[in-house]
Amino acid sequence: MVYVYLQRPDNGQWVVVGRYAHDRGGIGRFRYAPSYIESGARWTIDPVNLPLVADREWTAPRYAGLHDILRDASPDAWGQGLIRRETGVGENATPFHYLLNSGNGDRWGALAVGTGRKPNIAGLGSPRIDTLDDLVKELLAIANHQPAINPSVRRRLFATASLGGVRPKLTVRDGDTYWLAKPTIHTDITDIARLEAATQRWGSEAGLNFAQATYRSMEGGRGVVLVKRFDREGPQRFMTASSATLLQVQYPPVTPADVAGASYPRLAEELRRIGAPSEDWKELFGRMVFNAMVGNDDDHCRNHAVYYRERDGAWRLSPAFDVVPSTEDTPKTLQLQLSRGSREISRVSILADYRRFGFHAIEEAQRFMGTLIERIADTFDIIRDQLPPDMVEVMELRVQTNKVLLLGEAGPENKPARKPKP
Repeated sequence: MVYVYLQRPDNGQWVVVGRYAHDRGGIGRFRYAPSYIESGARWTIDPVNLPLVADREWTAPRYAGLHDILRDASPDAWGQGLIRRETGVGENATPFHYLLNSGNGDRWGALAVGTGRKPNIAGLGSPRIDTLDDLVKELLAIANHQPAINPSVRRRLFATASLGGVRPKLTVRDGDTYWLAKPTIHTDITDIARLEAATQRWGSEAGLNFAQATYRSMEGGRGVVLVKRFDREGPQRFMTASSATLLQVQYPPVTPADVAGASYPRLAEELRRIGAPSEDWKELFGRMVFNAMVGNDDDHCRNHAVYYRERDGAWRLSPAFDVVPSTEDTPKTLQLQLSRGSREISRVSILADYRRFGFHAIEEAQRFMGTLIERIADTFDIIRDQLPPDMVEVMELRVQTNKVLLLGEAGPENKPARKPKP
């Protein structure tokens, strides 16, 4: 059994929010702590799967008995690889094992775990941004299974195994701001870091809420993208939940239901259900259009999230992150369904479920979509020189082709969409 700790959104204090037990049969159980309920705390750590109810035990149906929100606070492929190298555990380690063996200092969101009845949380000891070059050298040495360049730096990087995602990464601090640093690696066919930084800015220039990102050229010609972490500011961490958690699906998927349940319209409905305002539903629609336009087919349900903003008293759609266009042929589909049963990048698929994004009439959705597509195309020139040189013509042609595809014959004002075939 472990205790689950939460950093309160209102005053920053760490409290025991509940306890989690994992039995030999692989069943996980979570219960809110009576002290947390009695304190008058109003924050549920998972607005979909773990409502704030006293004297109720919640079992976990996914991830070998690990509750979705605890899976969110656990490492993905990169961090899991570090843990296996440190502990010697095999590939059959459970999600619970990775949760226990990743440190609290760099977890995603505002949760932590431990065996003590009182929270004892490590401070945000992320290295300073001015040490980035040495950190990236060591990070790439780890990724390439090379000996340590600087053993003390390596030990520090192994302490950040709680980070998610597949690619090598680390967190660096610049004052009260925390940046996720991801370098281009030797297997990349283009400068992925530069491509990601340019795309994040592109989304912002087009009027969408994208996480701030910047690109740095490092010693030896390496590129690193720095993406601002939205889940922390100074010493305060913010509660977060992935869209996999909101949609109650497992990612990577293990059943057909996981695939069928992952869609933009369903995610918009979950945003509505947890109290996010209508502007967030339309923002999600805009991101779907943007991903279709630029060919970001890595838009899986762990690359979308919500976070709790105390000043709003509500869960909100997080800034967009990990938006990276495909470097191969222009995708014909996205990972999330654009409308019920369809992953096809098409005008029909995008507009078919317009009401679920809060649009009252098809014409309203068409105007929103048409205006956004024009902005995406118009702002390409702003980020053109920030793209990897070998991707400029690829992206220019892709945007031109997809603009015609998605606007259709009628242009921005558009004629009514056809209903998708059953």
